[in-house]
Amino acid sequence: MTLTFPPEASQTAKRLAAMIAADTLPHAMLFTGSGAPQRKEAAVALGRAQICEAAGDGGQGTGDEDYGGVSLFGAAQPAPRALPCETCPHCRKSAQGIHPDMKLLEGGGGARSFHIDAVRAMRQDAYILPNEARRKIYVLVNAQTMTAEAQNALLKLLEEPPDYVSIILTAPNPRLLLPTVVSRAAEFSLGEAVESAEDAQREATVRQIAQTLAAALYAPKTPYALLEATAPLEGDKDLLRETFPALKRCLHGMAVKTPAAAPRALALIDGLAELELALERNANLNLLLTRLALLGVGARDAER
Repeated sequence: MTLTFPPEASQTAKRLAAMIAADTLPHAMLFTGSGAPQRKEAAVALGRAQICEAAGDGGQGTGDEDYGGVSLFGAAQPAPRALPCETCPHCRKSAQGIHPDMKLLEGGGGARSFHIDAVRAMRQDAYILPNEARRKIYVLVNAQTMTAEAQNALLKLLEEPPDYVSIILTAPNPRLLLPTVVSRAAEFSLGEAVESAEDAQREATVRQIAQTLAAALYAPKTPYALLEATAPLEGDKDLLRETFPALKRCLHGMAVKTPAAAPRALALIDGLAELELALERNANLNLLLTRLALLGVGARDAER
């Protein structure tokens, strides 16, 4: 069978084909958009293509091959360029999920189900030379379910991986990951994200919290009202991390819609940037929520 990229992802497929041919793939990549099964299939196919023996000659082959299997480049590409080839020993092992140099990691599917222990084990394994292939491949499916601690544990490997290591992450949207993780991976979009019912519900929750917080921060009546607005975030660092970008968008919208509100809204956005940085540094959650509530009080007092 052939891996079919959505029409809107045709440019992504071409980019990947050119990079494999030139041996210039980034060491860390992030597949976003489309649905979870499509992201996983694309990431696995890319990982398998990198350890395929046919990839050693840039995927060009001799011109006589009749490669089958899952093609990274789609049905429109000539067969001799299809990777993985599905005939070499590496392809046969990776197809069965038993290749020692390709690891597939994923959480349980729910938020915060991808734990730090899995990342620590991967990080330790990454510094051991490949057993059979030229490269070691790690596919991290649904990386958005990684805890903040797990993502932070991944940073050093993303920054300074061994030359033979390739890390492929998947997530519906890059903003669901820590900015420090996203900045260290090359993003490849497979098209518009198709969210599950659970993802859509969480997105709606984040949007509602952000709207409530934006209104409370901009026009706080009492400190208690601000603390009440932050209550849904108690005990959930990942939800707070997802709320920050949505909250900044709400405040930016206020500044654009009402010019008189711009100075205060922009000051609040600056304050949020500091809190985001503190969150990435694993600051105490209760302290962060208190500081978030005090942003509104400080902005109000500054205007008096």
